[in-house]
Amino acid sequence: MSIEQSQTVTNGAAMGTRILLVEDDPGTQDLIRALCEGRGDRIDTAVDGFHGLRLLSEGRHEIVLIDYHLPEMDGYALARLMRELARPEECVRLIGITADRHGLASRRGADTLFDAILVKPLDPQVLFATLDRLMQPEPVDEVGDPAGALWRLRGLTGRPRAILCPPPSATEAEAIAQAFTLVESSDEADIVLISDETGLDGLRGLRGLRADGSAGLLPVFDLTGRFGEACDGAFQVGDPDSWTALARTSLTFGERRAMLAPAFRNATDAKARLAALMFVADRRLRLTTGAEPAGSAYETGYAKASLMAAMLQLMEAGSLTCEPIAGGVVAALTQAGHDEVTREHPVEPGQTGQAAPVSAPTNLHDRSAASASDAEAAMPVDVERLQGLNALIGWRQMEVLLARLGETLDTVFAPGDDTQTIARQAHTLISMAGSLGFDQLSQACQALQATIAAGADETRCLQDARRATASTKTLCRQGGLLLTEPLKALKG
Repeated sequence: MSIEQSQTVTNGAAMGTRILLVEDDPGTQDLIRALCEGRGDRIDTAVDGFHGLRLLSEGRHEIVLIDYHLPEMDGYALARLMRELARPEECVRLIGITADRHGLASRRGADTLFDAILVKPLDPQVLFATLDRLMQPEPVDEVGDPAGALWRLRGLTGRPRAILCPPPSATEAEAIAQAFTLVESSDEADIVLISDETGLDGLRGLRGLRADGSAGLLPVFDLTGRFGEACDGAFQVGDPDSWTALARTSLTFGERRAMLAPAFRNATDAKARLAALMFVADRRLRLTTGAEPAGSAYETGYAKASLMAAMLQLMEAGSLTCEPIAGGVVAALTQAGHDEVTREHPVEPGQTGQAAPVSAPTNLHDRSAASASDAEAAMPVDVERLQGLNALIGWRQMEVLLARLGETLDTVFAPGDDTQTIARQAHTLISMAGSLGFDQLSQACQALQATIAAGADETRCLQDARRATASTKTLCRQGGLLLTEPLKALKG
């Protein structure tokens, strides 16, 4: 969808939505305000949780955007208070915003507390799609299909079409049909359900579907309550919160599948399928050296040796980064990996009929052999993203955001800063720089933050972040030149 088409759709779908933003970072405040006001929404801002509670009690906000890392009271605690204090007649939708989705998701009940979770750096199209989805009117209950009505109340079009692993007996099929529409082919399915341990493995189990079948990018839900780590969620028919969580996960998978480049959506080679799954599921993968019980690790469809081989290929390409943990590693897609799987035309010239290779990174952390001259020569800004944002919010707002980023860059990573301060500064820049398309700086800050969190020596990563800061600062000072014809010279 083009930017012009997206503006037409979103401006018509959620005109005049009253939004409350609770965010302490001025740059992110400016960006979200510009994006929302550009499509006709009304937005109030608060810098902390107590201010946000006061504004919510005074206004009639329909949606609240809540940053996870807030001073004094974090976003999770604030969302709980807002749920408890909301009047019965109000139907306020809560959206969590975080650069650490897994940290927020690990909080008990976060998947039901928030109506959606967005990841920094923010993608304007994902933000718009989420706002539009949450503002859809709730349908009237339908006689004869109460389960379908319950799913529609949660944003789905009706009963999810489910494939059950292992294939069900007649009794199981009858029970599952109370909440889902069972299908036999994964080509028809919206979700995958796991009913016992045998459903995790084998050609007709989850591993076979994820590795070779068309269900590779579908969300998977555990009906037993025992295999949660292997799946994307659990479902219990008597628990309303699990209905809500399944619907949200299914919608999120659909939105992220739609963002994939066609070559990754239909990939057949292991590394491309793994990258696509990690993006769509928004997952980090834990890989340990010892044997693990069934269902204790996220199921990718690959045996451990094949998984490790695919991960190494992605790491060599700069699309994956690994952090050490006790007995193994945790792997996550880098920004370069995200960009590659969503690129519109990822296939290199001369390649036909193959899944696109993941390109070499501009991420300084992931290219340990890169020299300082290589870093300076690397493209520091995503020109298309910067111009796309300019088309959405206008030149004047872009100048404000660039100036705000430039002011922040003047104060970060000073020689006397302690490690905790450096980590906070890196966290801020991941969002500010990444949202504006300064991927080199955002990726360097992600590497720096991860290194500090792991308790490792951050000296090299800090040097990389300082170099990226210097080059980004130069571009910010050029201001409007970035948005006009001279911008093309940056590509040369």
